[in-house]
Amino acid sequence: MPDTEFVKGLATLGIGGVLAGFMFMFYRKDVKQYTDLWKFATDQLMTVVKDNTASNTKLIALIENQERNAMRKEDIAALLDRKPRPIS
Repeated sequence: MPDTEFVKGLATLGIGGVLAGFMFMFYRKDVKQYTDLWKFATDQLMTVVKDNTASNTKLIALIENQERNAMRKEDIAALLDRKPRPIS
């Protein structure tokens, strides 16, 4: 709802002032809606980026752990070639 002081001020400016005032009010409303939409989209994007970063970090840790614990061909060959120790 427009401010009463704003309406009184427009009345003294004539039809040109009234048109300019309404154009300004609608422009302000449009810019505010655009800004709110931009902020909402930015917040969603930041959430996606944070979740994606956390997921990538966890995947990297899992891959590094898997690489550390993986048995390689040489490891398996060494196990097969090892002679059993006599039981004493």
